[in-house]
Amino acid sequence: MTRFPNPDSGFQTPTEQAAYWFALLLDGSETEEDRRAFASWIEKDPRNMTAFNEVERLWSGSSSLHLAANNKVGRRAFLGGTVVAGILATGWGVQRYHPTADFRTATGERRELTLPGGMRALLASGTTMSLVSGQGLAGVELHEGEVWFDHSKGNRDFFVAASGARSWSRGGSFDVARYDDQTTVTVEQGSVAVKLADQARLVSGGQAVTYHDGKMGAVHDVNIANALAWRDGRLVFVGDKLGDVARILERWQSGKIIVIGDHVASRKVTMSVDLDRTRDVLPTLAGALSLKIDQFTDYLTVIRAA
Repeated sequence: MTRFPNPDSGFQTPTEQAAYWFALLLDGSETEEDRRAFASWIEKDPRNMTAFNEVERLWSGSSSLHLAANNKVGRRAFLGGTVVAGILATGWGVQRYHPTADFRTATGERRELTLPGGMRALLASGTTMSLVSGQGLAGVELHEGEVWFDHSKGNRDFFVAASGARSWSRGGSFDVARYDDQTTVTVEQGSVAVKLADQARLVSGGQAVTYHDGKMGAVHDVNIANALAWRDGRLVFVGDKLGDVARILERWQSGKIIVIGDHVASRKVTMSVDLDRTRDVLPTLAGALSLKIDQFTDYLTVIRAA
């Protein structure tokens, strides 16, 4: 199969065909003939334009895409003088850069460091974080990504700011993950007080809490070994939905993974993934779950029913 096969061969639904056209335009390798064919496809059926817009929406929902400044992204497809898709390297799901951040990791990188005061921190892939202070205490602000903290009880109190809330620790070990403005605080040892406006939760060892859009959920039990397996170079999924698995894999490798169809995204996955071999995962899943994997470009993978 070539990188861009004929869309009429193997791409049967409007959504599958839309993914093909989107990838071709994203790659920038389309010919004048391709552009005419794309215009014809759009005009052929109103469902095609709807499907194309849906693929665009799925793409723009990514917060983990890292685009090089010199790639081909930035092309636009025009139909009758109207912009059909604006694929802009400075927008469309590019991770917020935060040029003044004190610490950052690249895609796929893990980095251990010692913060002022002697506390250890382990940063996950694609993380940006800054040193801050408040109420006379030192802390950090997590802009994006995930960090595990080892806070010795001999150190002063410490806080992590993320998504408008602060997580206060007096000693122990805990993890804070912020993706798409949703933040989860997972406590391994000790306890952490999470405060968001007039809401507060005390999270103890073996528990976690998630907050989003100014609302905080209930504290719940978690399997710490599985939830924080990334520290040891693994991702562990136990009965997780394929759509959620795809979003997590995106954090550790360049590019966007689109899952077509709710019935596909809801399929359950149980597996352990080596972080050094994340790109081997999807071909394995394809056989186990009867899926079709299309790798259109370095930046777009589409998963659909076989």
